Amino acid sequence: MSIVLDGIVGIQRDQNGDVANVVWFLYGLPLDGGDPKNAVFLNESFGTNSPQMISFDMDDEEYVIYADWDSATDPCQAKELKKFYERYGYILISSLRNDAKIEQGPVRREWITPVKYYEDYVTMVNAMAKVG
Repeated sequence: MSIVLDGIVGIQRDQNGDVANVVWFLYGLPLDGGDPKNAVFLNESFGTNSPQMISFDMDDEEYVIYADWDSATDPCQAKELKKFYERYGYILISSLRNDAKIEQGPVRREWITPVKYYEDYVTMVNAMAKVG
């Protein structure tokens, strides 16, 4: 069973307006968790025109985030994310966590980790079946 997280995706642009970086600001990650591993990006999580999805493992749990572009002011950003992950193959995850060594409260933590791109769930399952 996966834990579905809430968050915000931030798209940073260069001077030409092209995507320079994508940051996923997530809420609900464990305070003392390790690093994200086995990250996957699905362009269409459940089939045609379904939300995009990021999943990763952390501390023996699977976490999932959905980006539903139907409610966004600029749904074309979904295509930009797709191109970004196809091209670069890395994801930047950011979260607030309490740090016991610092008494100022939550501290932002960031991880950059490889992400495997798949067009959809069926493509991912087929690719994994070929490996196994």
